[in-house]
Amino acid sequence: MAEQQQSKATPDPATSFRELVSQWEKGINEFASKTMNSDEFSQAMNKATTASTSMQHQLGELIGRYLTTLNLPSRAEMVNIAERLQAIETSLHRVSTQLDKLAGSAGAGGAPGSSPPRTKRPPSAEPDGKAS
Repeated sequence: MAEQQQSKATPDPATSFRELVSQWEKGINEFASKTMNSDEFSQAMNKATTASTSMQHQLGELIGRYLTTLNLPSRAEMVNIAERLQAIETSLHRVSTQLDKLAGSAGAGGAPGSSPPRTKRPPSAEPDGKAS
């Protein structure tokens, strides 16, 4: 019984820490909510976003000029080349498939322009055994 009274008298450090963290989170949340709901914050974020977008655009142009100076293709040019190459590969595959179909039907004897059936028999296959 004495142990139970002693444990109630000494505070638990984990509980104290959880309460401290909880109060800290509440304070930060209140401060952030007040700050983010202000017009000044909205204007500052708008300016920062505009500046970032402008800098990104200028950097893209600068890199494009640099690549042109080095006689290297830009990203847009490489994407264009890749798309054109893909179209060529697709077309080549289509032509190859059609050629395979034609070669398969020619082997079966059903293709137009195939040789006519053989009517003359070799001399060994003559019925009366005479060679002419």
